[in-house]
Amino acid sequence: MRLYFSACLFFLTSLIFAVEPLEGKFTNAPGASASQEEKDLAYSEARNKVINAAIKYENTPYRYGGISSSGLDCSGLIYVSFKDALGVSLPRSASSLYSWVEKIPFEKAQPGDLLFFKTNSTGKISHVVLYLGNRRFIHAASFGKRTGVIYTTLDEGSWLRTYAGAGRAFPEISSDYQQQITTNNAIIK
Repeated sequence: MRLYFSACLFFLTSLIFAVEPLEGKFTNAPGASASQEEKDLAYSEARNKVINAAIKYENTPYRYGGISSSGLDCSGLIYVSFKDALGVSLPRSASSLYSWVEKIPFEKAQPGDLLFFKTNSTGKISHVVLYLGNRRFIHAASFGKRTGVIYTTLDEGSWLRTYAGAGRAFPEISSDYQQQITTNNAIIK
């Protein structure tokens, strides 16, 4: 019975997260009949809201399993940023988020997308960050010179070596609106 219950729970969870990430599934999401411009604007605004929510947690200490301003882990930062900004709950671990997102090549990553890393010896996804554009990201670091919620670039430390992939939580937006987000985030440290 216990095995049956676990299998059913796994199946239901996979159904919930099997749909395209966040397409039309948050407050102020564009409707199916919206024009491309309306969709770009809505997803651009949503991406900015998530980024701004994450920025508010800068300097929050690292705490494994943390999902509050008293302490955050990497997936906790992603979780609270999306929850604060859009009122949606995402999967709660780096590996679950990696399974949930739409996989994209790094060259197509836009601000508000997620980057994933394999930072330990298991060979599994163990770290997730919020991409800001221009090879920069915000994340909850558990090791290194600085820990907690900080800004980092892909070119610092071992990030390039441990990079595992990129994923999109929102549908892609056009290059005009992508430039707008990158410009808006250029003022971030």
